[in-house]
Amino acid sequence: MKKGVLIALITGGVILLLIVGFFILTNKGGDTSPEQNANANANSTQMVDCGQITNPSCFSNRMSSCLPVTAKMIATDGTTTIEMTVLGLENNTCHFQRKLNNVLNLDCYFPSGALSWDLIDQSFGNDKGLQSIIDNSCTNV
Repeated sequence: MKKGVLIALITGGVILLLIVGFFILTNKGGDTSPEQNANANANSTQMVDCGQITNPSCFSNRMSSCLPVTAKMIATDGTTTIEMTVLGLENNTCHFQRKLNNVLNLDCYFPSGALSWDLIDQSFGNDKGLQSIIDNSCTNV
């Protein structure tokens, strides 16, 4: 191999190592949001407020285990606020509530382990094949 090509390869490798080292040394783990930090630090009895859902995992991680969590969404019409709250386990059921514009309109006691995004989607009338669970578990208020 020619001496100039070898020097160029070595120089390129050193530059690449410096760039990778810079990113490793300057990454302080700050990629988590306040929502994720609250979610990770909360125990099973503390309510976690995920705020307006910009990171669905804040809500869904706790929802899937029926841990207390609340979050808000703004409907596509821009005028409707939807608040979803999991209050936790009560008598082996998962207590879920939905408010539209700050008015409770759905109160549910789902079988343990049943609460999912598909079930919430079904509660809005989007057919996921779960209507019987909604009918048996929820009261329209």
